[in-house]
Amino acid sequence: MIKIVDKYCSDVLADKIPSGIHLRNSVKRYLEDRKNGWEFREDSIENVVRFIGKLKHFTGKHNRKPFILEPWQMFIVANLYGFYNKDGTRRFQTAYLEMARKQGKTALVSAMCLYHLVADDEDAAEILLAANSKDQAKIAFNLVYGFTRGYDPNQRLLERLRSDIILLDKTKKGKTYNRRTSAFIKTLAADADKIDGYNCSLGIIDEYHSAPNSQTRDVIRSSQGMRVNPLLCTITSAGFDKALPCYELRTVASEISAGIKEDESFFSVIYAPDDDDDWKDPKNWIKSNPNLDITVNSNFLERQVQQAINSPNDEVGVKTKNFNIWCDSASVWIPDNYVISSSKKLNIEDFRGEDCYVGGDLASNVDLTAISYLFVRDELYYFFVDYYVPRETLSVRNLHADKELYKQWVGNKYLKTTAGNVTDYDYITYDLLKIDEKCPIDRIYYDKYNATSWAIQCTDQGLCLNPFSQSIGNFNNCTRAFERLMLGGFIVIDDNPITRYCLRNVELRYDFNGNCKPNKANEKKKIDGVIAMLQALAAYIDASSNYKGTNIF
Repeated sequence: MIKIVDKYCSDVLADKIPSGIHLRNSVKRYLEDRKNGWEFREDSIENVVRFIGKLKHFTGKHNRKPFILEPWQMFIVANLYGFYNKDGTRRFQTAYLEMARKQGKTALVSAMCLYHLVADDEDAAEILLAANSKDQAKIAFNLVYGFTRGYDPNQRLLERLRSDIILLDKTKKGKTYNRRTSAFIKTLAADADKIDGYNCSLGIIDEYHSAPNSQTRDVIRSSQGMRVNPLLCTITSAGFDKALPCYELRTVASEISAGIKEDESFFSVIYAPDDDDDWKDPKNWIKSNPNLDITVNSNFLERQVQQAINSPNDEVGVKTKNFNIWCDSASVWIPDNYVISSSKKLNIEDFRGEDCYVGGDLASNVDLTAISYLFVRDELYYFFVDYYVPRETLSVRNLHADKELYKQWVGNKYLKTTAGNVTDYDYITYDLLKIDEKCPIDRIYYDKYNATSWAIQCTDQGLCLNPFSQSIGNFNNCTRAFERLMLGGFIVIDDNPITRYCLRNVELRYDFNGNCKPNKANEKKKIDGVIAMLQALAAYIDASSNYKGTNIF
């Protein structure tokens, strides 16, 4: 079985199986972890695969056939059940699985539910199937229910109820004690208030993309604290709203697999095309449909593509559900794979003594303030961005839509707080002067709106401030230069999730002359870090034009 997984991995990396960047990163992580000292138990994987193989499909063309895992499904099982910590517990406690519809992901986790109930040796196992509605949760439960009918037709081991499956005492000396144990599988709608009190060993969250908040997932996670080998598995296809918590979880998952963030207990696999792939090209379909021509037919996808071409109103739905492309905005400025690739852990001390160019997007009250520092070395453009928010933004109820997200950033020291209910510019000035001591600030470009007194204060402190018009025409040059540099691999951005968050929220707005400027894809989202970086780049471009013979753009 491991040979099948290893071949799958090598085929992905050799492009024999066309794959998006997210899958390639997950495969690389798996192969590296196999070499990096993790205990890897092939027998544990075999136990799961062998158990699932005893189950039988009960609908469609595979009816009555054994559930034989495909290589991509074996890859998931190998990760979740193969790696162990030094204390003998399973490594992965959180999983995020995302792919297009009709790939068999719900069937896979339904089979896992039965394994955890019957064969995982977890005392009093409690498996919870949750979704945004009872009907949605029932889809997974009905699969579990169908598998049990073939696995235990006479209910000697498993008692099947309307919304529960309960483990009975196992056969002993030829006699079955039909007494219920405390182990069960239960379906739940997304009502966090009704989930308290469980001691969940395996939690399944289905179609998380449409969850309005993370409360159900959070409650299930908190209920697993006493378990030795807990697993919380979130499965979904792409959605239409990046403002919902699923996309935030997806972002964390992709950054962990890319090595930008660290969480050794979090496994993810995302089957999706790269941002610059042509979703209409059949050779890219397997990137989001790993079960192509097994559970979903190429001819069906071809008809869906043609439908989207003939009726543009159907395009977003087809792209989202059939090709796993998140589509809550008309277009994305910088594809996400470039954003992730450009993020590195930097230390500003490494640039001591080098010229610095600064851009500032200052908030007038409760909003984010962003200050970007740019260093140019060996044709690479290194950006640092500091973020500030008034402390009361985090405490006043309903004051800000992103309050909870801000709290996470503050807790992880990505976001600085200033005293009071409006941004304290003195705090920012102090930080600028500290940077200036290490790295001479050539100039600071800023939006002069509501910043006159701050500009005077900074100038009195010896800093060189230049107001930067916020018009589209004025942003056109630095916006296009940033795009060329980013797509060319010449930009390196200090690792900060707020900056990536801002970049993902950008669309371009054009005027009748073809000039462009970043614009919010969603009014609830922020792009302050992007504006600050562009102003820092504009400062560098203008400074460079003063040097004879310099023509970098």
